[in-house]
Amino acid sequence: MSALSGLASSQEWLKQFKAEDRDVARMVLDEVQLVSSRKFSDGIIELIDEIAAERPDKDRKIALYSERPMKLAWGDVPAFFPNSRHGRAEGPGVPPIVVNPKDQEVGSEGIVAQLITAYCRANPRVALSHPGPTKLRKDRVSHIVLVTDLIGSGDRIYRMLESFGHVATLRSWQSYGLIKFIVVAYASTDTGLRRLQTMPLPHEVRSVVSSATLYTAFRGARRELAYSLCRKYPPARRGDPFGWKGGGALISFSHGCPNNAPAILWTRANSWKPIFPGRTVLAAQEAFAIDDDDLLRERAERILKATTARERLDAPDGRLWLSTMAILAASEDGARGAREVSARLGIPLREAGSQLTLCRTAGWIAGKGRLTVLGRLELKRLRRRLRPKTVFPSDTNPFYYPSQLRAP
Repeated sequence: MSALSGLASSQEWLKQFKAEDRDVARMVLDEVQLVSSRKFSDGIIELIDEIAAERPDKDRKIALYSERPMKLAWGDVPAFFPNSRHGRAEGPGVPPIVVNPKDQEVGSEGIVAQLITAYCRANPRVALSHPGPTKLRKDRVSHIVLVTDLIGSGDRIYRMLESFGHVATLRSWQSYGLIKFIVVAYASTDTGLRRLQTMPLPHEVRSVVSSATLYTAFRGARRELAYSLCRKYPPARRGDPFGWKGGGALISFSHGCPNNAPAILWTRANSWKPIFPGRTVLAAQEAFAIDDDDLLRERAERILKATTARERLDAPDGRLWLSTMAILAASEDGARGAREVSARLGIPLREAGSQLTLCRTAGWIAGKGRLTVLGRLELKRLRRRLRPKTVFPSDTNPFYYPSQLRAP
């Protein structure tokens, strides 16, 4: 049982489904990736540190910007800095968060902006927080880094890149190879990445993990069951059952659940009682305290259909062995490449990539990601070892049996 499905609030959520649908609902819930605040900040900071280390000149800095919604002006995306579409850009930066007086709710961009501020204060000689054109020029910025928690549909980050691309000075610097644009996200979906591939402004995307979705987490009949469940519940609800633009993202951060997650997780429509009401996670905070090893164990036990993963995890090489075996099982189930493995197991893309390389070197996985004969034999041998062993009675572990029989 996962940390999320084991919550008391999750049991109440499950009771809303008909008895024949509860196993499918639990199956969907068990695939939701939980990202704690510590895991989120550590992952983002590691990627920013990596970019900072790539500066061509250590006297130059990188500029960090929190992803934010870009409002259209006369039907067009405006230049990121005022009056900068033509000519030389000058002036201060824009606030990291712009709050509408009529709607003062701040989304995940507030959490990201706080993280950026903390990083820049700790590394003043390395990074700038939301600088304007004058500061960019003075500090000879080498990288413009857009930071977000999740690339879901890709629309928001696309518009932000487009907005930066409308700044004439930045286009000029980019064309001369003086700056690079990089998007840093904790998680990204395949849909969002495909959307960004159509962006004319040259850029790079770096993610910690690949976000699981209804499409990547399940295959065949199980996928159709998950789709059917999301369409069926809550009863008579309007809107896309899979979340914003049909994203179906199976991920939640400790600061909130994204709007492109399936509606059954967050909507209150028709008196539905969700796991994340209004996309807040306050009622499920304890589930985010589970550590990475326990998360890997839970997913490995499900995909390997074994219950003895804890013993292997406690061994000196336990995490490597367990994740490698889980990768073989995921490949058997159709996962191809580091992104699909990361989404299926909830492990970082880097870890998935290195262990896929290990599996290929061992001859267990072919170039395209399919299991080889050796890989199938290894997985078969593994499952045979994980089968429950027959236990015989002994003096220290006697079995109970009736010593006196009586007529009924």
